[in-house]
Amino acid sequence: MNDFTQISPNTIFTRGFPVIDINIISLFKECTPKILVMTDGLSFTATDFGLTDFVDTLKASTIHGITPIVKTALRTAGTADHPSFTFTSTSFSKSKYDVLFLFGSYGGGSLPAAEIAVIETFMDAGGGVFATGDHANLGKYLCGSIKRVSEMRRWTGPSAGGTDRISTNDPGTNNSFEFGDQSDAIAQKIYPAYYTTNGGAVASEPHFLLQHPTKNIIEVLPDHPHESECIVPASVADPAIWPKDSVGGDVAPELVALSMSYGGAFPGKAAISAPRSFGAIGAYDGHETEDCVGRIAVDATWHHFINVNLIASGAGPGISANADAYDRINTYFRNIADWLMPKKVRRCLRWPIFLSAAKLYPLGEFLMEHEDRKPSLESTIELGKELRATLRRFMSSAEVNQLEDDLLDLANPRLKYRLRKFKESRKLQDAVAKDFITEDLYRSVSAGAAICAAAKMLKGGENLAANFNKMDGEKGLEAHCKEQMNEMLRELNNHFNKGHAAIDELLETFN
Repeated sequence: MNDFTQISPNTIFTRGFPVIDINIISLFKECTPKILVMTDGLSFTATDFGLTDFVDTLKASTIHGITPIVKTALRTAGTADHPSFTFTSTSFSKSKYDVLFLFGSYGGGSLPAAEIAVIETFMDAGGGVFATGDHANLGKYLCGSIKRVSEMRRWTGPSAGGTDRISTNDPGTNNSFEFGDQSDAIAQKIYPAYYTTNGGAVASEPHFLLQHPTKNIIEVLPDHPHESECIVPASVADPAIWPKDSVGGDVAPELVALSMSYGGAFPGKAAISAPRSFGAIGAYDGHETEDCVGRIAVDATWHHFINVNLIASGAGPGISANADAYDRINTYFRNIADWLMPKKVRRCLRWPIFLSAAKLYPLGEFLMEHEDRKPSLESTIELGKELRATLRRFMSSAEVNQLEDDLLDLANPRLKYRLRKFKESRKLQDAVAKDFITEDLYRSVSAGAAICAAAKMLKGGENLAANFNKMDGEKGLEAHCKEQMNEMLRELNNHFNKGHAAIDELLETFN
């Protein structure tokens, strides 16, 4: 009898992949995600303008299967893990934190240059940053002078009450526009950008930030009668601000979701006579740059994150009274932390995820068949397909694609780029070849070889830690998995070469 965890084939899970084997996760403790949530005017108390519901969501989440360490910081005295916080090389660095959330409330001026330099050093080392404020110049002090961040959102923006205000407040059940509508159970609708997928059940999907593992899409946010907006810079030509990719190309921010500004007048708010769309969420993938700088996400307002909009208060029940919308929004919060995680941390966490998947049926049983022998290419492909299918029962398509991309990078950093260029080609002969040479095969071979190699090297038992250290830890594990992946990928290419030869022989029939 085996000890594989039995899961119904129809079961779909709504949270991150559960790390099942405690012995395995103990080997990767240094990979635990570390998050700092910073504000200069909101609070970490259960008040309307508090961030407690958001912080509690992060603390209860899993980032690539591991519960993160979440710390809070205030610029002033108050209730936080770090009150009266300033950014110094000793208080804040890439060695201390992986992701920084900035909720700016003060307008005018800016952080001292020395503190900005500390944050930018963190970003250039791969640390992820989320930044937001509110209407007008709220948030400018904390966020408006940080490179890249400063150009991805308006830090001096529309007024709170004029005709230029940006409002997403849907009228409540009385069908009248009121300030308290921001605290009801009716969410605003956002319009995500869609992208062609690398495979899976659908042909397109929203950005990582807006994917839900079971509902596919997150297209709601809390509403508010005076937001700011996310933007894209007019130019990303300056490499000192916007680093290039490995072939000298631009890596630019993008708007991953739009919303609509509209609404009637009520006390203190002018009517909006010219409804318009605006950027609700922006993203910058610094991992695509040659230097692999940190990713950035920005949001139109922190009212999407604070208690008065999320949970019951004197103003109303909050969006939490709408269970479906609240679940989607909380998933968006987790996605931000997940997507912003530095590449090194994300890659470290893949092994506990893969090896926990190996404890599940039927993947574990497939692996057991190859415990004492080398799998064939066909078996490797089947193992890879089963691993990818297992992961997609726990994680969004974007999360799994990212893990697969990281495996391709580990095997050969040029492979993902060349597959992308091949996929984009429009030549007739390449169009024919695409039916023969598919990216999906490369992904399945990489995943199958990696899980098979890792499972053999990290068998359970009392000597697990000793064996792990003997193989030189994660470094040795990755070297072995890379070797096995490349061996199988070369075999795959040999089959493609044989296939091309057979095609050439067939074509001679018509010569």
